[in-house]
Amino acid sequence: MSTNLQFIKSASADGVSSLTVTDMFSAQYDVYEVFIRGNGSQNVSSLTAEFLDSGGSDIAQGAYGFAVLRLNTGSSFDEVNGQTSNSFEFAYTGSSDKDFAVKITVFNPFSSSSYTFATIQSMSLSGEKAITVAKSTTSATSMKFYANQNYTPINVSVYGVK
Repeated sequence: MSTNLQFIKSASADGVSSLTVTDMFSAQYDVYEVFIRGNGSQNVSSLTAEFLDSGGSDIAQGAYGFAVLRLNTGSSFDEVNGQTSNSFEFAYTGSSDKDFAVKITVFNPFSSSSYTFATIQSMSLSGEKAITVAKSTTSATSMKFYANQNYTPINVSVYGVK
């Protein structure tokens, strides 16, 4: 796979509990790199995301599979996983005011003949490596990023991989 990144778009927000980034994915690329950085505010804990179709609906509501391996500060690894989730975790900031940085590599989001897969690397309170699958063949065009309290802020940059 080539590593030539083509900038698509960026978005940012401050003081919001979710951010939707539209028109991220198209038929132009099969692989995308999504870079996210920001601060989770206090008591945010897990930061989650979902893939959206062109109408803004979740493509895999209740059908996300994921596996996360966390390296916790001051302790060992732990694992988090699920098969029928409404979203997937992309970072864990814990219950305090922590910055985060994330790289999500998304495979085939616009394909209507295969599932959308992603690998995730993140750092915050815990370092994480994760995989997720949206068990749906609906084409994704956008992503929505959630926190249970406000991001202060969140910045997203999207690139297609040539």
